[in-house]
Amino acid sequence: MLPESDLPVREDLVLVEVSAVTMDPQLGDLERATVTVTDGVITSVSTDAPTNIAPRTRVIDGSGLIVMPGFVDTHWHLWNSLLRGSVGDAPGCDYFTVKRTLGPHHKPEDFYWAARFALAEAVAAGISTVHNWDHNVRFPEDADVNIRAQLDAGVRGRFSYGPRDSTPAEELMDLDDLQRLSVRWPDERLDGLLDFGVALRGPYRTPTEVCQREWAMARELGLSITMHCDRCLREDGCRSCGLSRLADEGLLGPDVQIVHAVHASAADVAALAETGTRVSLSPMTELRTMGFPLFSEMLIAGVPVSLSTDTLAMPTSPDVFTTLRAVEAVEVARTGSSVVTPRRLLQLATLDGARDLGLGDVTGSITPGKRADLLLLDARASGLQPSGDFAEALVRQGRATDIVTVVVDGRVLLDDGRLTQGSARDAVSSAGDRRDALVERARAAGDWI
Repeated sequence: MLPESDLPVREDLVLVEVSAVTMDPQLGDLERATVTVTDGVITSVSTDAPTNIAPRTRVIDGSGLIVMPGFVDTHWHLWNSLLRGSVGDAPGCDYFTVKRTLGPHHKPEDFYWAARFALAEAVAAGISTVHNWDHNVRFPEDADVNIRAQLDAGVRGRFSYGPRDSTPAEELMDLDDLQRLSVRWPDERLDGLLDFGVALRGPYRTPTEVCQREWAMARELGLSITMHCDRCLREDGCRSCGLSRLADEGLLGPDVQIVHAVHASAADVAALAETGTRVSLSPMTELRTMGFPLFSEMLIAGVPVSLSTDTLAMPTSPDVFTTLRAVEAVEVARTGSSVVTPRRLLQLATLDGARDLGLGDVTGSITPGKRADLLLLDARASGLQPSGDFAEALVRQGRATDIVTVVVDGRVLLDDGRLTQGSARDAVSSAGDRRDALVERARAAGDWI
C-alpha cells in the first residue's frame, strides 16, 4: 500500500535578520538580510528591513541563522536504499553481489519506500534536488512508483529511466515504455518539480547496435543522457575511461552526464571539456571502491562538475558537509591544487549541480525569480563558532545536524529539525522491517543464506 499524499502546502515566507550565503555571484554573502518568498518563488533578497508584510505570511526570525540554497545531488540510486545494512565487508556481502541478489526480489512498494527513505535522508541533509538514477526498471510500474515517490516527497529533481539490473548486454532496454513515460506523466502531473532523463549502459557494456539504438532514441525524445564510466575500476593499472572514443563517435555533448570517470586520462578529460559533457562525481563511494575522483584535473580543464551521493547501500551518508570536507582534504594532499576551495565546493554542491540538471535558472542560488529551495542552519552551533568566512566555516566545520529548516519550492519539509511529513517519518522508521522482509523473500527463494 502506498500512502495518501501529505505534501505540505506552499507558504509565503519572510526571513529577517538572516546571514545569507546566496551563491549568487552578484549578491554574494549578505549580513542581516531579508529574503521573501511568495507562492514558491524568491521575490526579493536585500539588506533592507521588510515592509508591508502580507497577511498569513510566515515570518522567520533569522537572527543566529544562516540561509543558503538547498544542495543538488546529481546521481543517486534511490531504488536500492533498503540494501543499507546488508552490504558490508564480509565475503559475499559486497555491494554488487547484494544488489544483484536482492534486486529481483523488490516489489513495486519496496521501490517506493526505498526512494522515500532516501529522500527523507536527503531532506534532513539539506538536499533539495535529487537525480534519481534508476538502473533497475523491470516493469513500467517500477518507474511509476519511483516518480510518485519523488513527487510525494516534494523534492525537486530528475528521474532517469534505465534497464533492469543485470540486463544482458545484447538486450535493449524497454524503449517502448520510455516513449510512453511522458504520456503517463504529463507536465501537469509533475508540478514543475520533476523532469525525465535516460540512464544508458554505453558502448563498453553493450554491442554497438544496442548502444547506437538506445542513444539515438534518447536524443530523438530530447532526453538528457547519463552513463556510468567505471568499466575498468577493478582492473589494475587502468589509465583511461575511453571517453575520447565516445567523443569521436559523437556520443558526448552538453546533453550527456558521465558518472565517476575516476580513471579518466588527459585525453578523456580534454574530450569532456571540448564537448561540454557534464561529470557527476561521488567522492565517498569512489574513494572507498574506485580510486581518487579527479576534481582538480577536471575543474582546471573546464569540465562541468557536480556532486552526488551514489547510493545509501554502500553504506554511505548523504551529509554533504562531510563530503565537501573530505574532498578538500584529499585534493590538498593529492595534488596541492588551490582550485578546490571551500567556496568552489559549495558551488559544486549547489549552483553547478543545478546547471548539470538544466536547472540553473530554477534553483542553486538565492536569486530573485528562482524557486525557493532553501536551507537554514544554526549559526550558533558549536562547530560554526567563532566564524569568519561563511563558506570556510560551513565546509570545514558544518554538519548536517546544524540544519534546522529545509524549504523546497516554498514547502517546509524540515521544521526545527523534524520532518514535517508523516509519510517521510514512516519511511525512516519502517526501513529496517522492509529490508528484513526483502531479505526473507530472497532467502525463501534460495537466493540468500
